[in-house]
Amino acid sequence: MKKLFKLAVVLLMTLTMFGCSGTTDEQEEPEAKVYKVAFILPFIGDQSYFDTVNAGRLLVEEYDNVETTLIEAGDDTSKWESIMTDACEAGYDLIVSGNNTYESYLYAAAAAYPDQLFFNFDYTKSEDLPNVYSVTYNTAELGYVAGTLASLITTSDMEKANPDKKIGVIIGMDIPAMNEFIGGFCQVATELGVQVFIGSPESFVDAAKGKEIALNMYNEGVDVIWQVAGAVGIGIFEAAAEADKYALGVDQDQYAQLIDSQPALAATIVASMAKNCDLAVKRAVDFLISGEYPSGNETLGIAQGGVGLIANDYYKQLVPETIRTQVDEVLGKVTAGEVQVFSVLADPDGWQAVKDAAVAAK
Repeated sequence: MKKLFKLAVVLLMTLTMFGCSGTTDEQEEPEAKVYKVAFILPFIGDQSYFDTVNAGRLLVEEYDNVETTLIEAGDDTSKWESIMTDACEAGYDLIVSGNNTYESYLYAAAAAYPDQLFFNFDYTKSEDLPNVYSVTYNTAELGYVAGTLASLITTSDMEKANPDKKIGVIIGMDIPAMNEFIGGFCQVATELGVQVFIGSPESFVDAAKGKEIALNMYNEGVDVIWQVAGAVGIGIFEAAAEADKYALGVDQDQYAQLIDSQPALAATIVASMAKNCDLAVKRAVDFLISGEYPSGNETLGIAQGGVGLIANDYYKQLVPETIRTQVDEVLGKVTAGEVQVFSVLADPDGWQAVKDAAVAAK
């Protein structure tokens, strides 16, 4: 009798355990990880560089398992240290920031918070920290392609091209990181016998100054100007519209960006040379989600999709096929490594000679 009683107790306890725990099929799935990513930028709305990074934020925001926060820190660098600290304390899975003006605050925060992951979307002075992944872009290659297109335009019979072989480029500031854009530009212009006009408003926001410099270039016989100056570009496009000349955009498809709001300015933009920060952001977040987040530095060129020409429908309509074919051939050669593109950052001592040759070309 006692044995039967003990057996009944054991059976009751077993049934009770199964009743409480349920079957494997009835167990709740573990909650999926949601990755929280902060983007710290000085501002958006420049219709160029920082907007491209923000476009990357919007790309990953569409992921089901990613939440993003945009922090517009302003261009007052005295506030950046505390803003970075607050972001580190907030517990984000990844902090995205960068640019030569602001990256020092990223690296300082990364050193202070070694468990926090960072993505420097555009480094110039990298620091070897295990919690930081940094990329830069082969803007020398981008400049070579822009210089090729501009040189072919000025030597063509396109409607707004005059007999002078003159092209222009306006960079935001005369610093190595910006000159890297125009080393290849000057190199190929000299190879094609075209004279280069170079200007800088020493600003990325002074559109009025950019317009003034651009008008002076157009008055000197320049047919096309490549703008590499952020929000200053609006002034350059205004000058192109007034002078009835051509312009080239930068960072993203600036024709598409302006065609609805300012069609007269958009009509001046033959093509844009993309610095694909948006795709680099997506790439970094994909690494994060995969659990394979890297550290160290990487250069993204044409072959890696880091930079390239945006050949939209307007470009195909406006630019003769013979020119487009030549540009495509150059893109292929650069991608294949068949062209040795001059780099200002790699050869700073050689930059003055390359620049002088382009400015003096006849």
